[in-house]
Amino acid sequence: MRNITDAFIEKVQRMNLEELDESVVREAKKAVLDTIACMIVGTNSDIGKATMEVFSEFGGKEEAMIVGRGKKYPAAISAYINAETCVGPDLSDNYQPDSIIISHPGEAVVPPVLAVAERENATLGDFLVAVIAGYELAGRYARAIEPRRPEVYSFSTHYTIAGALGCAKLLRFDDRRMKTTLGVAGALGSLPVTSPMWGFRERPASWHRDMPGHSSFSAVLASQYAQTDFQACRRLLDPEIAFYKLAGSENYDPNLLVENWGGGWVIENITYKKIPSCYFQQTGVEMVRLLVEEHSLGNDDIAAIDIYQPKNFAANFIEYPPQTSVDTASSLRYLISAYLLNRKIGPDWYEKYREYLVRRDFQEIADKVTIHKDEDLQRLFDTETIVKGRARLQTRDGKVFEKELRLEQIKGNFQNNPMAYEEIVGKFMDLSAPVVGKANARKFVDVLESGAYDGRMRAVVEVLGC
Repeated sequence: MRNITDAFIEKVQRMNLEELDESVVREAKKAVLDTIACMIVGTNSDIGKATMEVFSEFGGKEEAMIVGRGKKYPAAISAYINAETCVGPDLSDNYQPDSIIISHPGEAVVPPVLAVAERENATLGDFLVAVIAGYELAGRYARAIEPRRPEVYSFSTHYTIAGALGCAKLLRFDDRRMKTTLGVAGALGSLPVTSPMWGFRERPASWHRDMPGHSSFSAVLASQYAQTDFQACRRLLDPEIAFYKLAGSENYDPNLLVENWGGGWVIENITYKKIPSCYFQQTGVEMVRLLVEEHSLGNDDIAAIDIYQPKNFAANFIEYPPQTSVDTASSLRYLISAYLLNRKIGPDWYEKYREYLVRRDFQEIADKVTIHKDEDLQRLFDTETIVKGRARLQTRDGKVFEKELRLEQIKGNFQNNPMAYEEIVGKFMDLSAPVVGKANARKFVDVLESGAYDGRMRAVVEVLGC
């Protein structure tokens, strides 16, 4: 009987641009636009700046660009930096086949594959197919190991193998080298992070998050090792190897890696974000936005805002004021106040948080917002895995407006409220143009839309420098 690693690799090897529906390729373009937008705007985030500072004295062959900056490093280092800038804004994509997020495949796959594609001057078509393949492993492996151990709150271990598979596909490895790449990636994969390590309830929150930089670096490195005589496990995906235990789980259903192949690609089922925050608190911001817009309320009209969330979620996000820019993404009171101050959503929420916190008008808004730990909403989550929020807004003239919202109703959810291709382009332009210039950002969009899949990636990426 053939092992699951062989069966999976065989399916990946059969993937090619000609046999993929154009609708699938279009979804890959959406994922690339979204992820690269996060990388570019993330160069202005504190996580991005710290990462670039760490590597500022590193040298080596100039193989791949730090998008949004233009400086080049060896591909593995560029992949590391681009992945960390991507996570900085907390705007990257989600894979959540049900209510709970089980992977952020964009930050895992696009940075390493992009770096190798530029180094090798691969075609745009090969790059897109490699991204689709990496997303497929990221999503399928994440599903296969659910539920993870309760103390684990991390995807970084499976990130490494997903990014590595994308690199191997791009490099057109044969079966042996592709399996070696996975084996090396498994050995290089970072350990999963526990919930307390994130620091949600002991601020400041940790900046490591899922540490996609390490995963992306390891993915590129694994593909380079596979081009030598280096030996590694070639059965990483087989249950007997027990890699899933290192990924933070006692559960593994390997059949999920291959069943219904092509019957619905992971990249077609991606949730995108408009709000720079942890996804689980976006109901709070969105409910307030809807209430003030529906009832044409100014900030002076508002007397009080009460937000009710599942008890355990609220406990993670109740902290105020944020101590760092990273804390802003996990402080619901801050996020609601930032929206009401600007009446728009954007990266200034974390870029200008110090300025906002000392403004009197901002503090006057924040003083009206109260976050409640709701036992009933927690029971709903515990029994039905439904993340739901409630909002109650009282005006100065005594009117009361209420709103309920489930997480899957938020804009960007692939099932209930998806973002169209044109909306992702809009997000890309909004985030990228202030950094690389509107003309360059538009050029990148136009290249993706042109369908010139034989175009070479160095020329494609070149417009993303600063």
